[in-house]
Amino acid sequence: MLTTAMLLLVLVLLLLYLGCQKPKGYPPGPRWWPVLGCALEIARIRQETGYLFKTCSALCKKYGPVVGLKIGQDRIVVLNDMESIRAMLTNEDCDGRPTGPFYKARTWGVRLGLIVVDDRLWVEQRRFVLRHLREFGFGRTSMVTIIEDEALKLVEHFKKLLQNGYNYEMADVRKMTTINNNNNIGQIYKLQKDPKNKLNRLKLYDEFNVIKDRIFDRKPRTVADLYMKAEDYAEVRKVSQSAGMIIPMHDAFGVTVLNTLWRMMAGRRYDTGDKELTHLQQILTKLLKEIDIIGAPFSHFPLLRFIAPEWSGYKAFVETHQELWAFLKEELYNHKNTFLSDAPRDLMDVYLTVLNSRDCSDTFSESQLLAICVDLFIAGSETTSKALGFGFLNLILYPQVQKKAHEEIDRVIGRDRFPTLADKPRMPYVQAIVLESIRVFVGRTLNVPHRALKDTSIVGHKIPKDTMLVVNYNRILMDESWDDPEDFRPERFLDNDGNIITPEKYFPFGIGRHRCMGEVLARSNIFIIIATLLQTFSFSVVPGEPRPTTQDFVDGVTAGPKPYRALVSLRI
Repeated sequence: MLTTAMLLLVLVLLLLYLGCQKPKGYPPGPRWWPVLGCALEIARIRQETGYLFKTCSALCKKYGPVVGLKIGQDRIVVLNDMESIRAMLTNEDCDGRPTGPFYKARTWGVRLGLIVVDDRLWVEQRRFVLRHLREFGFGRTSMVTIIEDEALKLVEHFKKLLQNGYNYEMADVRKMTTINNNNNIGQIYKLQKDPKNKLNRLKLYDEFNVIKDRIFDRKPRTVADLYMKAEDYAEVRKVSQSAGMIIPMHDAFGVTVLNTLWRMMAGRRYDTGDKELTHLQQILTKLLKEIDIIGAPFSHFPLLRFIAPEWSGYKAFVETHQELWAFLKEELYNHKNTFLSDAPRDLMDVYLTVLNSRDCSDTFSESQLLAICVDLFIAGSETTSKALGFGFLNLILYPQVQKKAHEEIDRVIGRDRFPTLADKPRMPYVQAIVLESIRVFVGRTLNVPHRALKDTSIVGHKIPKDTMLVVNYNRILMDESWDDPEDFRPERFLDNDGNIITPEKYFPFGIGRHRCMGEVLARSNIFIIIATLLQTFSFSVVPGEPRPTTQDFVDGVTAGPKPYRALVSLRI
């Protein structure tokens, strides 16, 4: 018995020792400890820097452009310069996706979807989705029509907020912002007119459900809250010939962006009265703040799923995906009861037709269809909307940029018609704003991780099979080579003749086989929404309030601007 115990102890110690040893030729990085790897060092640096991408950049400065890590059970290599990033993205041996608990829990233990799968499943499903989305407009004229239509609906919604019928006689803006500067971030103040033109009653709404003890007469939240419903949240307006209203801009675009994809995917659009969609976007936003693109504690240390499900993030991760899947299952149920195989209305109908056919590939299933919907739902309401959030944040901080955009829009389009994608070639400055908005967003993120399919090498470093490979876009999109990387300067994408130029290191949508399939849709969405809103409105810092900052933002799966507000007024 004692001999057996001693042998087990020796075996455990040997395994712990081997777990601390880096593979020969592995990239340099922090020291590895038993079980933890270098998790404590990463946590320490992240606490100092505040953000994961800054942690990766700090490691780059210490160890070089290719950094080798181990967090729990995961070997992770972070790539920080163009040479190593290009080498990885164009290496077929690096075309896999991670396989750990984090990437399986989202689809109930089986790898499904489009974003974090590989091999034959990824090849067949990606080809199918792209081919049939095109049939319903993706990348074609009908997609353009959808994008332009959704942008116009957003403009119409903003106009409703600014109609004279909603105008109350307002207290002085500075007076109100004095009330509003008590660190009550996210609270919305409603003003009601009384005979003495004084503030009659103050209603506080906690937009993020944090300060519950200050909420009065609270109403159920709807998607309208994303756009600021004027009759409920009229608060501070500029008293001038042009009506103005203060609107939260950091999350003003989620529904619009989602609709452009969902109309092709599921044949429907959401309006400002869909309470369930509001709830889903709220919980998704919360979840995506609490995890990273490289995983969560429960993925690096799988045992935590069972001994600390709440602390490790596993419980919230699963519950959020259960709600999202339930929402999408209802949509699938409606399609199954109404679709006609000879008259498909959208991608979901086409997929169901294939499932009912005799020669259906084993990569097709209802679960796979739902996983595709989950991936597109998250991607459609996460990345593009955040790029727009960063874009408009910088437009209010750099009014000279907004002025140049107004001038180009007036010169090329005028005010008699709305912008279209056909105007894009004649609007290089607005195009440059789009490129710069994407740069400052993606430049604060990491890519969707790759996985080494077999032992390989990257710029002289040996990469063992199943190592996670991560691109730190900050080191190519916001490094010192841009001269003033933190400044919002669209001119960096224009030559002396005013033509668009893009540096070699500008590839925010990736390169290689895993290049983002939604690139065209994302660029088109951002261009049309920016051009259409700037044609009609001016956006400025709220008078009397502290200027929002681009240096402090929300970390998570992708970076996002912290909640900020803009004074929005009709252009005269």
